[in-house]
Amino acid sequence: MKKHLKIFSATTFQIICNQLFGLLFFLLLSSDVSKDIFGDLNWSIAVSVTASVIFTFGFDYIVVRKISSGGNQHEVAGTYLAHTLAVTAVCVLALVFSSVVFPAFFQFHDLFFCISISTLLTFVAAPFKQLAMGKEKFWNLAIMNVTCNFIRISGLLLMILTKNLTAYNIKMLFIGSSGIELLVCNFLTFRYMGGALFPVFKSKLYQSLVKEALPQTGTVLLDSAFARMDWILMGLLSTKIFTADYSFAYKAFESSRIPLLIIAPVLLPKLSRIYSKEEHFNEDIGQQLNSLWKVESIVWAFIPMMLNVCWVDLVNLFTHNKYGESTQGVYLVLSMGIPMLFINNYLWTIAFAKGRLSLTFKISIVVTISNFILNIILIPYFHALGAAIASTLGILVQLIMYSMSVKEERLSIPMFDFIKTFLFIGVVIAAFHFLQLHWLVKGVLAIGLFGGWAYGLKLQKYVRPGGS
Repeated sequence: MKKHLKIFSATTFQIICNQLFGLLFFLLLSSDVSKDIFGDLNWSIAVSVTASVIFTFGFDYIVVRKISSGGNQHEVAGTYLAHTLAVTAVCVLALVFSSVVFPAFFQFHDLFFCISISTLLTFVAAPFKQLAMGKEKFWNLAIMNVTCNFIRISGLLLMILTKNLTAYNIKMLFIGSSGIELLVCNFLTFRYMGGALFPVFKSKLYQSLVKEALPQTGTVLLDSAFARMDWILMGLLSTKIFTADYSFAYKAFESSRIPLLIIAPVLLPKLSRIYSKEEHFNEDIGQQLNSLWKVESIVWAFIPMMLNVCWVDLVNLFTHNKYGESTQGVYLVLSMGIPMLFINNYLWTIAFAKGRLSLTFKISIVVTISNFILNIILIPYFHALGAAIASTLGILVQLIMYSMSVKEERLSIPMFDFIKTFLFIGVVIAAFHFLQLHWLVKGVLAIGLFGGWAYGLKLQKYVRPGGS
């Protein structure tokens, strides 16, 4: 029990701190820098992070599994460290070479070079984090993960207070915070391991990592591409200002999915046990899963409803009137995809629990390609709104494919639950759009309407203490 509490407390600390620091950093930066700088920064982060995820080759989970199952931790983590150092060296040379050959590109995307270096430093820190995870040193891992965001928010606040918030200082802040993160990872690893972690290269071990990671590599590539494809294409096909608008609205969209992050871990083990035949699919289990579906059909709506109702006034309050009007429609379109994400996650979990990995991979291919094509078509004409439409249509394509491919007769999956809530929230948002009320008054009234709607659907019987 003590061990579980220790793990839970470390994980909770990490999540809360990173969410809080990340959101505060995002809001302060969007408020205090120009849209040109903010847009270029988010584009640079999207490109460099996507590349770094691809460069992991899917090693992360393999390294953790090998270490936790008793593998030679120095050799396994050291081999991964050798991989990250080699990739980083190649990338730095490529960046330097490209900056000489394509100076105009790097002048236009002034932040890209330094943000890429910052991301590569974080990439090198990955083996230390995977080692801590495999060794179940969760508080060490939490400190490793929190350090960078803590340094960044502290540095940003200092720059704002001293009126030294410039593009150059932002670049130095990113590189410095990632460098300190890497030093902290080294120090903590040295302390609990009793020695430093050095790069190790053993051909057979490296080939083993590649072989084991290969089935995941395709999914890693697709997921990383889909996650930030719209941000990247915005930077290439539109302007920095529209990229800033889209990245701001998309950050709010990501935060709106918090209920899904809570529900998804509950659903996966339940269905995994069922389909691994560790327990029979009896009536009680069916009722629990159907109840969870009922809860999902309304909890998705609360955050996007509140944000859409209060958007312009609330966002303008935090961003000095920069992003309220220009991002209202973008967030509205993105938020339309949230109920579909809940349904997709439910159906994906069923497919995953049944071992239908080839199906999930094929759907990922179709969704990624369709999203790319839609962005190419829509961004030049509609800019940030076009990227939002492309993203939402991509989620719709995913929904259609999962609905057609994943069937489970023993579960009640009435799409009408989601449709009713979607229509109700649409009416609420439209009604409040025409009411000239303070955003706090709108928020209170919206909460009251939402509570009445949930009560009308008898949601309380599914979430009461001791209930299903």
